[in-house]
Amino acid sequence: MKKMIQRLRDTRFFRWKGAGPLLAGIFPVVLCIFAELGQMQDLSDLLAFTWTNFGVFVFSCLLIAVIFWTLSLVVRRTWISGAITGALFMIISAVEYHKYVVTGSHFQFSDLYMATGFADVTKFARLKFNPLLFVLILLTILYVTAMYAADWRLKGRFWKQCSMAAVMAGVTAIAILVPAFFAPVCQVFGIDDSVTYNSYSEDARFENNNLITNFTVSMNQSMKSTVSEPEEYSEETIEQILTSSSQAEDQEAMAQPEETVKPNVVFIMSESYADFRRLYDVENADGIYGAFDEVCAEGVTGTSVVPTFGNGTVRTEFELMFGLPVKSLNNVEIPHKLLKSGVEQDTFANMYKEAGYSTTYIHPFRSNFYDREEVYSEYGFDRMIFDDDFTVETHQFRSYIDDDTAFRQAEDVMASTEGPDYIHITTMQNHQPFIDNKGEEVDNYFDGVRESNEALRDFTNRLKESAEPTIIVFTGDHFPFFSPESSFYNDIGINVDNCSELYEKTWLVWNNYGLDTSSLPEETISTFYLPHLVYRLAGQENPFVETMLEEMELEPVYSVAVNPTTESELLDLLTYDRVIGENYSEVDGRMMNFND
Repeated sequence: MKKMIQRLRDTRFFRWKGAGPLLAGIFPVVLCIFAELGQMQDLSDLLAFTWTNFGVFVFSCLLIAVIFWTLSLVVRRTWISGAITGALFMIISAVEYHKYVVTGSHFQFSDLYMATGFADVTKFARLKFNPLLFVLILLTILYVTAMYAADWRLKGRFWKQCSMAAVMAGVTAIAILVPAFFAPVCQVFGIDDSVTYNSYSEDARFENNNLITNFTVSMNQSMKSTVSEPEEYSEETIEQILTSSSQAEDQEAMAQPEETVKPNVVFIMSESYADFRRLYDVENADGIYGAFDEVCAEGVTGTSVVPTFGNGTVRTEFELMFGLPVKSLNNVEIPHKLLKSGVEQDTFANMYKEAGYSTTYIHPFRSNFYDREEVYSEYGFDRMIFDDDFTVETHQFRSYIDDDTAFRQAEDVMASTEGPDYIHITTMQNHQPFIDNKGEEVDNYFDGVRESNEALRDFTNRLKESAEPTIIVFTGDHFPFFSPESSFYNDIGINVDNCSELYEKTWLVWNNYGLDTSSLPEETISTFYLPHLVYRLAGQENPFVETMLEEMELEPVYSVAVNPTTESELLDLLTYDRVIGENYSEVDGRMMNFND
C-alpha cells in the first residue's frame, strides 16, 4: 500500500502544488453527487433534479462544505476530514435507500432516536446487495485516498483555526436550527420547508428537496415541533376543566345503573392489521376476513383514526396506553421520548391498578426495541412479557411469534392471577417484511391477516367457556407498508388527496358476559378515545376519563392525518399536563409523576 501511494505521489498531478487544494475544493460537490445518486439510483433523475432544483443542490453542497472545512480546520489534514465527512454522508445515503425500500418513509432527523435499535430494525428488512451503492462507496474511498496522497495540510495557528471552525459551525447551526433564520435561507435556495402530515406529503417534499436538504429541513422542523407549555396552563385551569366534567359525571351516574362486575380488560393492538375492504374489493375477502366477521357479529365495531401509517407503532401504542392524542405533542415520532424519566406515568395501566386490577404488558419481541422494557417499567405494569419471557409454548409465523401464542399467554396470565386483569398486547406476527421466496408480498400479508383473524376467533371461543368476565378490545396500529416495487396503493387508487383513508382503522369490542355496549359510538373517533370508552364500560369512573369523553362529543377526531389545522385547547392542556407538566389532573390530587 505504501509503495502504491508513493507511486501516486510521484505522478505529475500529485507533484503539482495545486493538487491538494483542488481535490479538497471540489470534494463537497463530488460527495453530494455520490450521496444523492446512492439513494436515487438513477443518474438521469439526479441530473434532472439538479437542473430544475439547482438552488437546492447548491445548498446541499454548501452544507457538506461547511462540515468538511470545519473538520479540516480542526484536524488540519483534509484527507482525515474527507474520510469523516464521506463516511457520514454515504452512510446517510445508504440508510435513506434501505429505509425507503423497507418502510416507505424517508430518513429524517427524528430517526436518530432509533440508532440504538439498529440491529432490531435490520431484522425487519430484507436488505439486498446494491451494486451502485457499493461502487459509490468505493469511489469515495478512492477519492479520500487521492486526498491522502496529495497530503494537503492547512497551516496556521491552531487556536485561530479552531476559532474559525467554531464560528463557521455556529453560524450554520443557527441558520438551520432557528426557524426565524432558516425561513429566509429556504427562500434564497428554493427549499421546500412545508410541514408534512403523512407519508404522501412527505414524499412530495422529498421530491422537491432530495436527501441532504430534506434531512436538514427535518432537523429544523424537529426544533419547531418542540412542545411548549400552553399559555393557559395552570393548576386552576386543569381543576376547572375537571370540575365541570365531574358535575356532568355525577348527573350521568344518577341516570345509569352502576356496574358491579369487574371484568378482565384485554387490549389487542394488532401489528399492521388492516381491513382492506375499506379501500377496495379484496379478492377472497370471506376467506381472509371471515373469522374476524364472526367475532364482529358477537361484538360492536366502529372506526377510529390512528396517528401513523406504515410504521411508528409506538405512536398508536401511546394513544391506547395514555388515552391522549399524539397531535397534542406536535405529532412527535416517538412520544415516550418526551416523558420524564424515573417517574411513574399517568397511564391506563396505573388507573386500572388503582382500581384493584393486575396489570400486564405482552409483546412477543425484544424488550430493548424502542427501549420498551426501560420506559414501560414506569407505566404501571405489574408484569412485562417479551419474547424470552413467555410461559406458554411459542409458535412462529414467518419471522415472529404468532398471535395465537400471544393470546394464549394472556389466558395464562388471567388464569394465574386473582381478581381482574388489565392486559395490553402489542402483537408482532404481521410485521414486515412480507417478502419471501414463497409468495407475492401482498398475498403473504393477507395470509398473516387470515391467521390473525382465526387466532382471534379461537381466542374468543375459548373465553366463552371461561368463568371470568372479559372485555376484548381489538384494533390495528397502522396500515402496512408495501415495497415501492409493488405499487399496491397506487394501483388501488390511493394518493395524496385521499390518503387519510389509510389512517382509519376498524376497532372491535367483544365481551363474554352479556355487557351492554350500546353506549359505544357509531361515529368515527380518534383511537385515543377508545381506552376511555372501555374504562367506563368496565364500570370505572374518573374525572379525567369523563372530561375526555365529553370532549369526544365536540372533537371526535383529533389527528394531524385527517384534520391537521384543528385545535383543541382542552386536549392540548391535558396532554401537556399528563406527559410533560405537573400532573394536576390526577384524581384527588394524587401526583403520579413523583421522583423516585
